[in-house]
Amino acid sequence: MAEARNPGLDAARAVAMAMVVTTHAAISFMVTPIGWAIQDRSQTLAADGYAWLVRTCVMPVFFWLSGYSARAIWEHGGVRGFVRHRAVRIGLPLALGIVPCSLAASALWDWGREVGGRAEVAANVPKLEGSGMLITLGHLWYLYYLLAISVAAIVVVAVARRLRWAPGPLAIVALAALAATGLCLRAGALELDTPLGFAIDPAVALYYGVFFAWGWVIHAHPEELERYGARAWRFAACAPLFVAVVADTLLASTDPANTAAPPAYAIVASQALTFTMVAAVLGLCVRYARRTHAVIRLVCEASYWTYVAHFPLLVLLQVVLAGVPVPGLLKFAAMVGAVAVACLATYELMIRRTPLRRVLG
Repeated sequence: MAEARNPGLDAARAVAMAMVVTTHAAISFMVTPIGWAIQDRSQTLAADGYAWLVRTCVMPVFFWLSGYSARAIWEHGGVRGFVRHRAVRIGLPLALGIVPCSLAASALWDWGREVGGRAEVAANVPKLEGSGMLITLGHLWYLYYLLAISVAAIVVVAVARRLRWAPGPLAIVALAALAATGLCLRAGALELDTPLGFAIDPAVALYYGVFFAWGWVIHAHPEELERYGARAWRFAACAPLFVAVVADTLLASTDPANTAAPPAYAIVASQALTFTMVAAVLGLCVRYARRTHAVIRLVCEASYWTYVAHFPLLVLLQVVLAGVPVPGLLKFAAMVGAVAVACLATYELMIRRTPLRRVLG
């Protein structure tokens, strides 16, 4: 018997997907060069701030949700069911999508270089390369690392059960926060870079693995979700304090000549913000999304397809519109709207009521 869906977590998935699309759309308007396909003629520090703020929490939220649902799959299907689900839902889309997405991204990056050129990237800013390697993970890195973390989860669960170790919610959050902060301090970065290569980066895998573990443990303690909901505004109110601590470091990173690593206090504040924002996003969604709404349900169900399909179309629009002399906000809205309509429409017409839903729904 399938587990009843939690409308709050459906809303969290929909919100997280919207954050991914809008952040990717905002990157071309950033002042800070990061090696993106192109920089728009309209640049604003607001885009830098938005992209950084979302980046602190959106992928941790996705890995949290993945850990939560993975525990449900494990409990209903056991190890065999878990492995089968991971192969169909993660391995198959990754295998089918990696080559076309890589080729499209490489072509778009090359086109963007011809159209607009690229500014120098500071040493302490994550760099994105286009066609240095023909086939890369690109935006599908999430699937690749989720597959690796899922394999690791089988081993970790077996060892934990043998040792009879079952950490509670507070313990797992404390351990996760310490591990994530320690990894960023060791890397000398506010956030770990997006991995594009096929060699698993142990630090990145462990970093996102702690959020997967957090979601996994909370599935066994659903009452914690209600606590997050009750305290959601407290979590949200803490976020500006951590942002204020990191603000000077972020402003310094917009200078391409800046090669200094961020100070330790800024790294700690950044990770405190990440955990606070994850709890706030989950808590607010659980608190206010008590019933399933048709639009939220559609966006939630289409989130996987949107994640896979949105990127090439969005970057294409960024390159096409980069030099158009209209306000950046209008271009941003047009790109987000066009991508959202395209992804939701194709999901509704081609996937939602077909066998493809088992893989991409």
